[in-house]
Parts: sequence; structure tokens; C-alpha cells
Amino acid sequence: MRSCRYAVGVIISLVSAAIVAAGCTTIAGTPVAETNRAPVTSLTTTTSASAPPTGKAVGTAVMKVSGSSAPVTIRYRINGGPEQTETNVTLPWEKQYTVYDEVESEVAADGGDTDLTCSIIMDGDKLASFKTEPRPTCSFAYYG
Repeated sequence: MRSCRYAVGVIISLVSAAIVAAGCTTIAGTPVAETNRAPVTSLTTTTSASAPPTGKAVGTAVMKVSGSSAPVTIRYRINGGPEQTETNVTLPWEKQYTVYDEVESEVAADGGDTDLTCSIIMDGDKLASFKTEPRPTCSFAYYG
């Protein structure tokens, strides 16, 4: 009887080890999905060209920066694309772009310690993001 319990324990251990090992393997170079972990988010600044958004356009938006009369630096990304930087910009500044579903756009302004205002307005009348402070950042993604 004792050897039977021992054999069952060994089998359970082997099956458990096989299940754990299967969860750590890859199939055709693609990691196996882990369903019990929260997604990790990171922001990476890129200067390489990225693919244009696919799908149907859902509207237009305008990024705006206003405030100081001194020149400022403006960084922006449109539809998840590469970061663009404009230096020595005289305010007010704005950039119009086409909005696609589920991709983020962002604008940030740096004028030192002076309060600046950034905003993103969709379709002319929908305020999507608004902030007034030194070095403001406004971001927006449409989920329809």
C-alpha cells in the first residue's frame, strides 16, 4: 500500500512539473500567453518611422499650446507615431490631424517654469484633454 501511495505521489509530481514546464515554453517563436499577470506598460520615445494607422478615420483633432510669449519647445506624437520636436516655437501653436480608433496622440510643451496650456480638441467642439501648468502634457486616444 505504501508503494502505491509513493507511486501516486511521483506521478502527481511529474504531471505538475510537465504542466509548469509547458507554461514556460514557446510555440513557433511566440511566447505562450500568461493569463494571470497584469499587462506591463512602458513609454518609449522613438524616432524611427512607424506604420500608419489602419482602419477607418473616426474624426479630426487639433493639438494646441498657448501661454508664454517666450519661445518654447514642443514635443508631440500623432496616432502612436514617432515623437516630433519643434524648438523655439512662438505661441500660440496648433497641429491638426486625423484621429483613428485606439491609438494615442500626445503633446507636451516646455517653457521652463512658466505656466503653459495644452489642449486636444476633437471634431471642433469636444475637449479631449486640457492642462495648464509648467511643462504640461496632454494625451488622447479615441475608443469607439
